[in-house]
Amino acid sequence: MEQPAQTVRLKLPEQDLPHLTVGADQPKKLQQWVDDLPVMNMGEMARQLYEFIQELNRLQLDSRQRFQLLEIIRPSILMVCDSLQKHYLNQALVLPEKARRVASLAQALQGHLANGYKLVAVRGMRKVKDKNVRRTVAISVHRAISALGDTLLRCYQLYFSCPRHLWLELHQLYLLAEVNGIATLQVQEDGEREATVQSAYARCLLLSTAKPNQLRQQELALVYKASEEWSSLVDIREASNSDDLFVFDLQADRPPIYRTHASQVTEGWRYIDSLRLVESLAASRRDPEEPSLTVPKGMDEGLLDHLQQVWGALTERAFKRVAEAGEIELCFGLVGVHYFLSGRTPFEAMVERGGLSISEEGESNPFLNNIRLTAKAKQEQADPWAKAYQSDYAGESIEMDEVAGSARSEVKLPESYHCQKVNASPGGYCLSWQGNTPSLLRTGELLALRDQTHCQWMLAVIRWVTQLPNHGARFGVELLAPGGRPVAARAMRKQGLESDYMRAILLPELSAVGQPATLLLPTVGFNEGVKVELVESGEASRVQLLRRVQGMSGFSQYPFRDLTTPEPVKKVTPDGDDDELDSIWSSL
Repeated sequence: MEQPAQTVRLKLPEQDLPHLTVGADQPKKLQQWVDDLPVMNMGEMARQLYEFIQELNRLQLDSRQRFQLLEIIRPSILMVCDSLQKHYLNQALVLPEKARRVASLAQALQGHLANGYKLVAVRGMRKVKDKNVRRTVAISVHRAISALGDTLLRCYQLYFSCPRHLWLELHQLYLLAEVNGIATLQVQEDGEREATVQSAYARCLLLSTAKPNQLRQQELALVYKASEEWSSLVDIREASNSDDLFVFDLQADRPPIYRTHASQVTEGWRYIDSLRLVESLAASRRDPEEPSLTVPKGMDEGLLDHLQQVWGALTERAFKRVAEAGEIELCFGLVGVHYFLSGRTPFEAMVERGGLSISEEGESNPFLNNIRLTAKAKQEQADPWAKAYQSDYAGESIEMDEVAGSARSEVKLPESYHCQKVNASPGGYCLSWQGNTPSLLRTGELLALRDQTHCQWMLAVIRWVTQLPNHGARFGVELLAPGGRPVAARAMRKQGLESDYMRAILLPELSAVGQPATLLLPTVGFNEGVKVELVESGEASRVQLLRRVQGMSGFSQYPFRDLTTPEPVKKVTPDGDDDELDSIWSSL
């Protein structure tokens, strides 16, 4: 079916500057100026590049010469933007003022870079039939889309709203290339790798449809990096039927949306055909040696599950939410949750140096009541020098903390916070936060919350976060369990010393929904199949971790098998098939 004619609308800077006040307008002189930039002073280098790219876009200049200057300056701008990341990533959701300004500078640099390449592309359309001009235009469109894609990634990482007209610019640049038959023209990108305008555009589409507000900054960077190659497995077609998953309007300033969320789909709308990509993801997970797809290092199973789900099927909310107001108390992270579930008892007071504390206040320690003497006996047996220097000296004691500086006194205990409810459902809440946010308010983080101080803490996980224009934030939490018990856990090793005790949360069995008892553990130090020693209220027990059901950056969730209870004797049947299947249900 022939595509209907569509108008290309691109906003271009006005060329009202007769000459430059910084840098040079000749390629050789500009290269010398770039080589002399103060690389060791990133602030000054960024300032000079910012001034130059602004003036270059306003300079009255031949398109061929403008393209040469942009190609010279582009690597330096990308290097500066990459270096600036350390000033605004891995910080609180609501950025400090300095970090916000640095992020804005990076956005502005790449926005001006995109504008420069747009100028070259639009001016070159008059001679697009010329082979050399055709390639230059294709490269310029690709460079402009890539710069806007970097801007899009930064917005998602910082939970900012996308700049106005960003999506319209992306759609229109792709449309410009498609109308002129250069969308699939191979262009060289960073060394010997080749790419196309369509693949750069599809990369932005994939990032926006990956539900970015449910991913962490590093996960978004991994998705963006992977999609550079994966985008070749995505097709952009004319929206034709109700089976299309994501659709978008090339004439609107909006990202792709679910087809079911579009009020009407008219001629000219497109859809993203990601079937080949989802099939390749599934094949690579079944066989890691599958050559059709490369998965970047650091992309774990949880993230791959997420991508397969969002790109392969419509994912709707399980429960309808209703508006609800009121204040709610919450605490963040495995450390904070453990602290408040244990009645504000510091974990360090319960467990010290990987062994159970045998301090005088141990009698009131719920982890130690029945095994203090056992732990002490083991320590003395393992260390024959333990009594070698004991004495009855009752002189003045020297507090080493006063000599070397007390590290323990500087330890800040976890705190709880209060925020407002926006809406609620049986499965979770949407919460509103005003002002500065704690560093642990991020997707995938564990938290506990309660409506009133006398209520029981409920365990939950942050599923999505978005930042509001008035420097506040909204975030959605999914409930995991109506309560939990703080325990100490350590992995049992076959050889060598036992590992240190670490914080863990024991979630009760929810028989009504068929959910077995599970353990929330740190992501490091525990794996499927590992035997774990648990200490709760002074009682020690051993369990074996089964298949992980959930893995986040801050914690992992495992069902487990109790090793203190003997397994039932299996009945041998002639075929044995049923018994073999019975043994795996709990681990699926």
